[in-house]
Amino acid sequence: MNIGRQWDERLRIWDDELARDIFPCIAQYDSEGFTTMEKLSFSQAKTKQFKKIPEGTKWGKKWEYGWAHASLTVPKEFRSKTVWIGSGLGPEMLVFVNGREAGSIDKMHSFVLAGKVPKNGVLDVYAEVYAGHGPRVEGAGVVRREDDPLPQVPAKQVKTKACFFGYIDEEMLEVYYDYHVLYELLKILPDTSVFAGRIFEALKVFTNTTCPEEEATVRRASYLKAGAGLKPLLLEKNGTDAPQYVAFGQSHIDLAWLWTRAETRRKTARTLSNQLALLERYDDYRFLICETVLFEWLKADYPELYERVKQAVKDGKLIPEGGMYVESDLNMAGAEALVRQFVYGKKMFREEFGTDSVLAWMPDTFGYTGALPQILKKCGIKYFATQKLIRQDPEYAAFPYNDFYWEGIDGSKILSHIYKKNNTDVSVADLCTRWYKDRLEYGKNDEMLYPFGFGDGGGGPVIGHMEILKRCRDLAGVPKVKIESPNAFFERLEGKGTDNTYFGELYLAWHRGTYTSQSEIKKLVRRAELKLRETEFLCGIARLFGEKDKDAEEQTETLYKRLLVDEFHDVLPGTSIERVNRETRDDLNDILRLATALSESLLLKLAGENAVFNSLSWDRVYKGVTLPACGIAAVNDKQYLHSSKESTGEKILASEENGENGKTVRIENGFYTALINENGEIVSLVDAKTGYEYVKEPFNRLSLYENINGEYDAWEIGENYKNTAISLKGTSSFAVRRIGKQVTVIVKREEEHFSVEQKIVFGSDTPVIDFDTKINWQERHRILKAAFPTSIFTKEVLSETQFGYIKRPTHRSRLYERGMYEIAQHRYSALTDGENGLLLLNDCKYGLSAKDGEMALTLLRAPVFPDPTADMGQHTFRYGIMPFSGPFSRSGCVNTAYEYNTEPTGDVSEIEAGLERTLSLFRVSSKNIIIETCKPAMYTDGIVLRLYESVGAASTCDLELPSNITGATLCDMLENPGETQKIEEGKVRLGFGAFEIKTLLLDFNGKLVF
Repeated sequence: MNIGRQWDERLRIWDDELARDIFPCIAQYDSEGFTTMEKLSFSQAKTKQFKKIPEGTKWGKKWEYGWAHASLTVPKEFRSKTVWIGSGLGPEMLVFVNGREAGSIDKMHSFVLAGKVPKNGVLDVYAEVYAGHGPRVEGAGVVRREDDPLPQVPAKQVKTKACFFGYIDEEMLEVYYDYHVLYELLKILPDTSVFAGRIFEALKVFTNTTCPEEEATVRRASYLKAGAGLKPLLLEKNGTDAPQYVAFGQSHIDLAWLWTRAETRRKTARTLSNQLALLERYDDYRFLICETVLFEWLKADYPELYERVKQAVKDGKLIPEGGMYVESDLNMAGAEALVRQFVYGKKMFREEFGTDSVLAWMPDTFGYTGALPQILKKCGIKYFATQKLIRQDPEYAAFPYNDFYWEGIDGSKILSHIYKKNNTDVSVADLCTRWYKDRLEYGKNDEMLYPFGFGDGGGGPVIGHMEILKRCRDLAGVPKVKIESPNAFFERLEGKGTDNTYFGELYLAWHRGTYTSQSEIKKLVRRAELKLRETEFLCGIARLFGEKDKDAEEQTETLYKRLLVDEFHDVLPGTSIERVNRETRDDLNDILRLATALSESLLLKLAGENAVFNSLSWDRVYKGVTLPACGIAAVNDKQYLHSSKESTGEKILASEENGENGKTVRIENGFYTALINENGEIVSLVDAKTGYEYVKEPFNRLSLYENINGEYDAWEIGENYKNTAISLKGTSSFAVRRIGKQVTVIVKREEEHFSVEQKIVFGSDTPVIDFDTKINWQERHRILKAAFPTSIFTKEVLSETQFGYIKRPTHRSRLYERGMYEIAQHRYSALTDGENGLLLLNDCKYGLSAKDGEMALTLLRAPVFPDPTADMGQHTFRYGIMPFSGPFSRSGCVNTAYEYNTEPTGDVSEIEAGLERTLSLFRVSSKNIIIETCKPAMYTDGIVLRLYESVGAASTCDLELPSNITGATLCDMLENPGETQKIEEGKVRLGFGAFEIKTLLLDFNGKLVF
């Protein structure tokens, strides 16, 4: 309602002034303390020597903590009141009152509640205070080479301020929020509203009859008397057709981002102690916490607080829900890693709290794989919720629905809801704006989720949030608010149903740079996922051999959980600060080291020395030797080579030529004829059988682009990068080497701020052309891509995702397609017209651009914020191409991509000497059915296989089993048994739909012998 400038100014002044009288101060207090770089428990800190902390004391190195202590005596007249404690000792702290975690003080929480004051009035107060580590920068803009993006933190970055304690004047709290809610409502109601006119008159009377400039007793009395006139207005109810929010407190806690994991462990305690205090104050309040790793950390670091949390869960006040161990990245995390997020997440919810998590709560992930609905369904998750898609770049197509069934690439459907915002304040304006302006669809829904509370760095809701919502439960002019679990919302939605269905991935048209930032982390994650796959496989096989190794199994699970934390959605995407990135690389290297040692130890125990293990579910030719499917092979220790039958493509010819455009090398084998120039670009690639020319413009064309973003530097690649190509004018050298059955073209290039050395390998027995690459990268705000512009006419690209592939458009006809100028892939992408195709392989590169017949692999980026050192230095990686003919479903491309990424376990240095004996444990009759996982069963002594159909074609296959397998049962991903399968002649017949995942629980008797 337009009430005019003068009245609006007067009402605002009273709104500000009333807030000053809610929290009267009792007294100032003095503190003593000490500083430390160690993580100390409360009991450890109490034993240290404390010194006086005068007001104005400067302290706080980067990453430093301080412990403070004070003893407060509350005067008798205030001991029955709600006492608050504030502190000016630092920006963020956990406060202990009489030995109990009382809450946190941070930029959104200015005090903690002391709880029940003892009869003697003494409050023994300790605080663990974090000094900080400098500015927390997400933005971008121009950064010159001479600029220092993040100046060093001063040696003493904190200056202490006065510390006070006081009490809550509950009557004034009531008056303030009565006035505040009505004042906010007045501003948004239309001029024609009769109710608005009544509110305006009441507020005018309030300001005209109160005395804000009188002394405290008179002022307070006037407020309380005038406040009684506001109460009737707050009793005005909505009509029966009013929409409703399901509201609950929450606090998104990033496990690592602009702070370290060690700091997050503290943030978890701060947040939950805050919320327990709020739950004690408001009986009808409910708080959601997801990510079970937070509970594990809390249990380890703050056991007494954890017991209070468990009691709050038991009392139905704290809602442990969300499904996942960690809210991980979903674009790049591996297939089995995503399954484990839900397996471990649900397992802890069940074991610790006796609850079954049925909601996938993923507010902040940067896009959602089309494989997820099937994973959710087979992990017992019924519902999915996020807010991220509403926040994508408004230049591109908006997501169409709030309520919908999300259909995955296999046809599985999950009931889903998209709400407006995650980390949020609470206001009358926001309650109305979200419903009347920010919905994605109108006329179809009458209810939405409304999570509230401060987050990212934790904290959660505050008293003011609850006071506003208390008055807006059913206030005329505002959507109704019901505080309850989000699951209750979904249960009602499930009963009503929805006509909306959305198929495929939930692509986020935003944060596309996360597929490439922090290249080394992505490489190590890929390696760690593969090595843990091998280790678990061998743990499972050890059971079949009667060599169950409980220690190895427990160590492997511990390593897997560490990996899942490293796949958090600000860590794997590369959007964290330098220290987080450094610690993550160290952790991943340690995981790799330990998993490698475990796998080698297990293999040695099972098969002795000189053994090799192939985890792929088909016979694999490796260095000319055939390794058995899912099998162990003993390498011949005699020094002679087994003769092998020559096959097509065994011979390779190479000749250097001089042409108009400089020197080239012609390479011929049984698969193709290739012509490669001095820059390492393939200028011709002709199929040996069909004569088809794959090259439209030179393959492996390295292109450098400017990438200056206005905000979210490490996150984003703006579409305009393609208009900012930077000419490469450096020097290059060129050499050809022939070793055995391979021809290698070595190209070295020196540019101004990076250098490249590539070994481009052509083999006689493989159609794959390998680009073994080393880059010394010293760029800023640049992107480097390797382009492959093919002659293939197609308008879609196939890119591997978890348990299958996703088809994406390569044209830009509509806003939706235009927004997909950078996409995510796993081990491969492919273009095909149905008869001619090109496979693009990689061993650690997830970013890709694809337009018409061109694929361009994003090799490196150079963001500056929040990590100015991002990707500076040496990089080694591989990518490759493989031309193929015929349909993609019969091309063997998926198998090639697995082989490109998966090395056999064991010492393969002498493998060309041949094999003495072999044992295939599992074999699948159809190549498109892949055994992704073999692992020890969680609840029995058996083993579990996870298989999936990989090319989008319904299939039936025979799974060959070891001789000691006595039972096979289909189960869900949580290993709950289902239908028993018949074993005939050592085989199980399995039928698969397109991209279907099956999990098989196997029982056995006796021991296998190798």
